[in-house]
Order: sequence, then C-alpha cells, then structure tokens
Amino acid sequence: MNQLTSINAEIKEAKNINDLAEIVQLYATDNPKPKLGRTSYVVTAKGDEVETGFKVVEASDLIPSNDLDGRINPNFPQELQPRDRTRVSSKLQISKMANDLRPQQLTDSGLSSHGAPIVGADNVVESGNGRTIAIIKAYREGKAEKYRQFLIDNAERFDLSPEKVESMREPVLVRERVTQVNRAKFARDSNLSDLQQMSAAETAWVDAERIDDRMIALFQPSETGNLLAKSNQGFINSFLTEIGDNSTAGLLTEDGRPTKQLIERMQNAVFAKAYKNEKLVKLVAEEADPEIRNILSALNGAASAFVEMQYLSGEVHKNTSETLAEAVEINASQPDLAKSALDSLVQATELVRQAKESGQHIDELLAQSGLFGDNDPEAEALARFIAANNRSAKRMTLAFKTMADAINSELLHQGQALGDMFGGGGASLIDILGRVNQELENEGVQTGFMFESVLRPDELARVHYAAIK
Repeated sequence: MNQLTSINAEIKEAKNINDLAEIVQLYATDNPKPKLGRTSYVVTAKGDEVETGFKVVEASDLIPSNDLDGRINPNFPQELQPRDRTRVSSKLQISKMANDLRPQQLTDSGLSSHGAPIVGADNVVESGNGRTIAIIKAYREGKAEKYRQFLIDNAERFDLSPEKVESMREPVLVRERVTQVNRAKFARDSNLSDLQQMSAAETAWVDAERIDDRMIALFQPSETGNLLAKSNQGFINSFLTEIGDNSTAGLLTEDGRPTKQLIERMQNAVFAKAYKNEKLVKLVAEEADPEIRNILSALNGAASAFVEMQYLSGEVHKNTSETLAEAVEINASQPDLAKSALDSLVQATELVRQAKESGQHIDELLAQSGLFGDNDPEAEALARFIAANNRSAKRMTLAFKTMADAINSELLHQGQALGDMFGGGGASLIDILGRVNQELENEGVQTGFMFESVLRPDELARVHYAAIK
C-alpha cells in the first residue's frame, strides 16, 4: 500500500511524458530501485571519499544492527557494526536521541560518521545505526512528528518530492552509498571519530551540521572576513547556543569575550559548511602564514555564496573538494562552468601557497612546465591576481564572492542543468571572469585587466565583450 501511494504521488508530480516514462521504468521490476535525490559526498575518518545520494524510505524498510530493545538484528551483517549497541550506555544514548530528535543534524554532513544514516542499495545501514534506531524509536513512541514535518518542508533541498514524503507513514531521510567500497571497512572507518578524540578538522564537520539556513543568513563577517565584526554578532551568539554549554569551555573569556579558540572553531565550521572539503578544512585549521591566512579569510567572506552553490548542485562541491587544497588538471573534454571556476580558484590558491613556500615569484612558478598546460589559463590569471592582492583580504573577498554569485546566477539561469552549462548560449568561465574583472574595476580595484597575460587572443576578446555588455 505504501508503494502504491508513492507511485500515485510521483504520477501527480510528473510534468511531461518523459517523467511518466521514468516512473514506469522505475517501478517496472518487483523490487524497484528508488530514484536518488541530490548527490552528497562524504569522507571517512581515514580520508576516503564516498559518493551518496539522498532518498526517503519507510522506517520499516531499513535494516539496522539492533532491534529497539537492543537485541541483535539477525538480518543485519554483523561485520558492518563495529560498535556494541547492546551495551546499556549505547541504549541510553539512543533513548536520549529519540526523546529529542534534531532534524537539522540528521541531513547532510561532510563526514560519513554524521548526518543522515548511510545505507546500501539493500537498505542495510552501513553508518548511523544509532541514529537510525533512535529515529525508529521516536516514531514508535510518537515523538517524531517534528522530524517528519521537517522532511516534508525541506524535501526539495534534497531533490526529493514533498508529496511523496507526506504520503509515507514513517519517512526516514537516508543517503544511499553509490561508490563501490568494502562495506565492512567503510563501516569501521565511519565509526572511528566516535571512538577516539576528534581533531580540529573532525570537530569542524560536526559543528558544520549545526549551521542551518537561519545561521547562514546571520553570517555577516567584515569585508576582510573578520568573524568578530559587530555585523556578525548574531552568528556568534547562535553558534554558541548550538554547540551547547558543555562545549563552550575555553571559548569565552571570564567577561564573555570570544577567545582565539572560538574564532578558529567558527572559521573551521564555516569552511566545512561552505566548501565541504576535508583538505581545505585541515588547511584552514593548520596554516600559519599570514598571507595564506588572508586568502582563507577572503574565502570566509564568500562562504554564504558557496553554501548557496552547494544547494544548487552537489556536483559543484564534489569538484570543489577535489581542487580546493591542491592543483588538479581540468578535464577539457567535459567542460562545466562551476567545475572550471572552482577548479581554477583553488588551483590558483594552491599555486600561491606553493610559490610562497618555495620563495619563488608567482610568474617564475607559472613559467615552469607541466603545472597546468594550455587548458587552464583562468587558474593562472587568478593566481596572479591573488599574488598581487594577498595582503588585501577585502579585494580577494570581493573577487571570490563576485565569482560565486555569478556562477549561482548562471546555474539558476540554466535550470541547474550542469551538463548543459555550455549549451543554449550559457556563459562560460571566461565570461564569468570578465564580469568579475569589471566589477572589481567598478569598485576601484586596480586589476590591470588581470587576465590579459594568460588568455589567448580569441578568449581575451570574449572577456572584454563580456565585461562591457
């Protein structure tokens, strides 16, 4: 009956014959595979990246490690459960969670050990058994209505149907693992952060889960990325409230002023939320060079725009995570506006860091063969701009935010169809950089037309045209 209700809901939502054909194909087998929603990439405590996709399933269709009374579930592969859920302490933890479900913390997360449970295609829970059991327990005890309503209200954020969620009796938001992995190893690695003291980077991922849309709206650092600006006080207060009294030790002075530890923890959390990249979070947590810190502060100032980009496309953040911490060669055979822009931005950041560490001038580093090749002149342009302006976080913040806003506008204009980004007259990265350059000059930033030294004549003409049209 639940499946029939779901089919009816999807048929009502269909907008054309192609949608109907997809629904027919989806349910053509005895055991149909649900269509996955937005892509979400997670990393394990060992640093392995895994692709997942959101879906909503009935609580009764999930296969957790234990029953509600703590007994081992005979249908669950025990090699996937490295934690002893029969212990009294574990059962108490699950009961506490069930009594106070926090929907926002059961959605997306950059860590496989947090957020919505992760399941295989067979709905066996691979990570998040405690959370799964707590959600089921909350439903059984009539304490999950807030959670259920949250899923209905926010379904579209995960590219899921609100009508389908509403038609379900006990909907549970999960992430289905897409990447092929050793399931037992994945389960073990996803529980490591629960079994040992978390590092600053791991803490950032957990804190990032607590930053919801309301808090992002409050995030207003200064033009230089200063988190202690008066404009950001609302975010600071909300952040302290969310992490709880037990976690604030050492974060405030005796008279209530933020400490260096609080500033670093907030910045790490914002980076994890906005850029969803393990290497970048580690960089922001460990980098000491003041000029590189300026670049990171500038990225902080553009964080809100990158959070919006995350909602528009999980693929954008996959590409960001591949390139925000190290130079990565762009695959020219698969052009993609958001990918190109983010790759170029981060390749540029990495280049500046390399030049700083080696004591080379940026031009000398770029002149060396094999760094990028002819396919990525944009990264070289951005690297030169960053090198020239890395003492001014304000200028770099403006550049990064302008680029992110332009990409978001283009994603919306193209209907979020990343595969068609260059079709139908859509803007390219060259066009976007032209807009960025023009806005910087409008703000009085002396760019010297920063792209002229690296673009081919035909591309340069396009940039000039994009900047003035």
